[in-house]
This record gives sequence, C-alpha cells and structure tokens, in this order.
Amino acid sequence: MQAGKTCTIAASRAQANQAQASQERAGASPFGLIQGLLTTLIVAILAYLTWWLLKETWLKFSALLWAFIYAIIIANVVPALSGGRFQAGIEFTSSRLLRYAIASLGLTVSASVWLKLGGAGITVVLLNLVIAFVFAVLFCKFVIRMNDPLSILIAVGTGICGATAIAATGPAIKAKGEEMGLSVGVITLFGLLAMFGFPLLFNSALTGWFDGNPLAYGMWAGTGIHETAQVIAAGSQVDGALSIAVSAKFIRVLMLGPMVVISMLLFRRLYRKTGAEPLKIAVPWFAVLFVLFTFVHLGIEYLPAGAWWASFNSGYLSPAITFLLAWAFVGVGFKVKIASIAAIGLKAFLGGMAAALVAGGTALLLVKFLWMSL
Repeated sequence: MQAGKTCTIAASRAQANQAQASQERAGASPFGLIQGLLTTLIVAILAYLTWWLLKETWLKFSALLWAFIYAIIIANVVPALSGGRFQAGIEFTSSRLLRYAIASLGLTVSASVWLKLGGAGITVVLLNLVIAFVFAVLFCKFVIRMNDPLSILIAVGTGICGATAIAATGPAIKAKGEEMGLSVGVITLFGLLAMFGFPLLFNSALTGWFDGNPLAYGMWAGTGIHETAQVIAAGSQVDGALSIAVSAKFIRVLMLGPMVVISMLLFRRLYRKTGAEPLKIAVPWFAVLFVLFTFVHLGIEYLPAGAWWASFNSGYLSPAITFLLAWAFVGVGFKVKIASIAAIGLKAFLGGMAAALVAGGTALLLVKFLWMSL
C-alpha cells in the first residue's frame, strides 16, 4: 500500500513538472509572447484611462504609477497572469520595451536640461553615489555581518540603478543566484517605498524645504531613488520635475561600468584574489541613447520646424512615449512578488533600509545645501 502511495505521489509530481514545462514552452513560443504583450497592454490601457479620469481629482497619480499599482495587485492576486504562457511577453515589456521607451524619452527632453543640472548637480549626484555605496558596503559587512557579495550588491543596487546594476555586478563578483535574488528583493522593496514616498513628502512635509521648487524635487528623486523606472514614476508626479530627475538619474546609470569594475576589484581585494579573469565593462546603451536624443531635440528646436516640433512633442510624441513607459511598467510590476519580498530576511531588510535612508537623506541635504545654494 505504501509503495502504491509513493508511486501515486511520484506520478503526480511528474505530471506537475510536465505541465510546468509545457507552460514554459508555451510562454517561449511566439504565441506566448503575444499573449503576454496583450495582457500587459490591456493593463497599460486601464492605467492610462484611470489617469485620464482622475487627473483633476486628489488621486492625480501619473499613468506610470497607476501601471505599477495595477500590475503589482494583479500579479499577486492572480499569479497565473504573471507567469507560464505570459512570461515571454512580460519579460519583453519589462526589459526591452522599457529600455526602448526610456531611450525614446530623450526625444522629449531638451539638452538644455543638462545646463539646469550644472556642475553642482553632477557633483551632488556623484557624491551621493559614493557616500551611499561606501556606507552600504561598510554597514552591511561590518555592522550586520552580511557576506561580501551581498553587501556589494545592495550597495550598487542602491547607489546606481537597482536590479540592472545587480545583474551587471553579480557575475563579476561571483555572486550566487540566491544572493542576487535577495538583493533584488531588497532593492525592489525600498525602491517602491521611495517611489511612492518621495512625491508624498514633497507635496506635504518637504514643500517648504525645497521652496516648492519642482527642479529641486527632480534632483532629489533622480539622486536618491533606486531604479530608473521608479525615478520616472516619481518624477512624473510633480509637474516640471521629470526631465531633470531622469537626467540626474542617468548620471548614475552612466557610472554603471566604472562601478562594476570597482566592485570587482573590491571583491578581489577582500578575498585576496588576483586578476585571473578580464574585467568586463557594462555599457548601458539606453542611457547613452537618451543623452544623444536630448541633443537631437535641442538641434530640432533651432531649425525652422522648431515651432512645429514643440507642438508635435507636447501633443503627440510625449503622450505616446508616456504610454509606452506605462506599458513597460506593467511588465516591471508583474515581476514584483510580495511573497519574495516578505522572505528577504532581517539582515537584508536592515541593510537595504539603512542604505536607502542614507541615499535619500544625503541626497536631500546635498540638493538643499549644495545644489540650491548655487
């Protein structure tokens, strides 16, 4: 009887594995890609309609923020929609489409924004990056006794560009899959809290601190929030803040390559390893394209068609790119699993929280007393 029961359990597991494999094959097929794309597209349309209907009310969240909210709720209430045969489409929207949309956003931003950022702005961004990185490594390693790879991953995720920085740095420092997954969970949690918290604070307790200046808020958001997508969502919540928020953020993103090298050298030093493997430089092409497109925008402004371009930009191009971003954000939101975040553990939680507080708090002080004072 026991043998029969064992055979039944084994058969059930085999059927479950076969069903999972079948779902994964379906998700990897062109039809699976289309299913995922259509699902995320429908949610993006819902987010855009919600923004349009509520934009004159107190719930005037941007379409990008609504996309995040809807996607996170759906992914955790109906998990079947965020995996299986929908997986390929979700992966496409959360990675390729997101990068294409972010690069295209540069067409709606004039390169003159770099003048608004100024030398002081670049100094603020880089100084905050260094402070956040060094603090996170030291705090995680020596105060709460986390291992070196996890300490470095939380540091680069907080200081540079979230999961993208973790994905680029992890292989360079021989991080395990569990360490990369844990650090992504931590960064996602505190990045989401910052995404919702920064605009809320600016519109309440910190309005006077920033003198109501949306550019100062944009600098703070671009300097202190983890992920590029989160910066865009938070920046879009305050009129006039998005362009400078994204520009400040891309100063950090462009530091991805150098910081991967620094992390690798630091890891080798900690483990007394000499360079047996060549260093690989990660080039964030979407950030480079964003910068180039801002100069394309500036050049068109000085052409005879400059007036037409301004009208086309505000009336058609900017709304279209905003919708593409909302679509991509649905894919990002679908990958946020509350169960995974809840399982990050106390040490990782404390490390991520401390790093996020220092990054956001130091950025707040630097923007106020360095950038705004010049």
